Amino acid sequence: MPAPDPPSILSPRSSPDPPSTRNAPDDAATTSRRALLATVGAGVIAGIAGCSTLQGGDDPDPYHHGDWRTFGAGPRNRNRVDGGAPEPTGFDRLASGEWVHVPPVVQDGTVYFAAGREVRALSPAAAVPDREAWSQSLNAEVSGAPALDPERGRLYVPTRTVRTTDAPDPAPASLTALSMRDGSIVGSVRVGDRATYGVTVADGDCYVRGATACVRLDPDGGERWRRPLDPLIYDEYNLGDSTATQIVPAVAGDAVLVPDRDALVCIDRERGTERWRVPVDTPYAAAVVESNGVIQTGWQETVAVDLAGEVRWRRDLHSRAPAAAADGDVYVAARDLHELDPGSGETTWQAHLPSEGTAAPVATDDDVLVASGDLRAYRRDLDGLLKPDRVRWRYDGVHATTYSSPVIAAGRVLVASPSGLVAIRAVDAPNGSE
Repeated sequence: MPAPDPPSILSPRSSPDPPSTRNAPDDAATTSRRALLATVGAGVIAGIAGCSTLQGGDDPDPYHHGDWRTFGAGPRNRNRVDGGAPEPTGFDRLASGEWVHVPPVVQDGTVYFAAGREVRALSPAAAVPDREAWSQSLNAEVSGAPALDPERGRLYVPTRTVRTTDAPDPAPASLTALSMRDGSIVGSVRVGDRATYGVTVADGDCYVRGATACVRLDPDGGERWRRPLDPLIYDEYNLGDSTATQIVPAVAGDAVLVPDRDALVCIDRERGTERWRVPVDTPYAAAVVESNGVIQTGWQETVAVDLAGEVRWRRDLHSRAPAAAADGDVYVAARDLHELDPGSGETTWQAHLPSEGTAAPVATDDDVLVASGDLRAYRRDLDGLLKPDRVRWRYDGVHATTYSSPVIAAGRVLVASPSGLVAIRAVDAPNGSE
């Protein structure tokens, strides 16, 4: 085991920024939309029968105006937010960047974007004349999805040191902490070898999935525990580690859930011991915790497991992207976009995707948003007498990379493109340059 760097990462050099009073999207209480539809369905039919004109009623709720502090919009990696996805009218280019395979994070209207060897704090509002608050160069390369800890005023960025010689030792994987206020580097801790895939912050501690271990770090940078894991199978399938950027540990209750080389592993959150492991053929993506248990997608299959480690179902759905879980539905991008019944795994509907990658779908109250070369919003429910097309809208004004999940926060949809970060502008968004 390599010797860790000095644990300076979580020792702030100045007072932390004031804590936010907002709740993360994953903490919001949700109601089953299908139960609601079942309740009001008969009333809707009766109302139509007594009306002389039909109302449109197809306008989605406004974009989510809250935060997106970590991959998946919360420690459970559900990729679920309130609101809808209004049809785009244009976009604003927020920042250029190289090797854009990592989604941003958002807190109180500020977007934190990491790409290449640089991290930036930006405003997504097009009306702001100088939308960059700060930028910070790194001595290492961004290698995974970042996370925010607003209570301590820190931004955590998974990084790796790129090998510059043919030395036999693997390049070290690290977690770098920056001040949310001014971007100054607080410190860095080595967490393993090769690369760091992602980080989750829960109750102040950092849960990191590197290529060779899952590690829990306390607020002072001390290592609470380390659970060895095997590197995931990327190079063997000619994918490369550049796509392994969104494998973020899921934290739920007293469990931490991560994919191993050919398994889903449950780790005891306090002790770091392995509770159980379930075979999954070639998992690449983050586990997702929904109301019935855990969904683990894989390149050869998708598996649902309860929190005791019992398999509920297996499906021949091949996916490199994490799932989205919303109000009793599960969404998996596996060549087509599938809505699954979480109890049986059966597909309730599916819709064509032009391409697929490692970008997870994002579910709102009304839609499922997918970055698939272009950007598409699919209607979640089509119950009723007059069923419209499953696709609510598609937007090809920007190239949405298939390796970085879209983010809905601060009233905008944020999408990574090969050349940087863009904010999609909807009808109610402020005007700005395209």
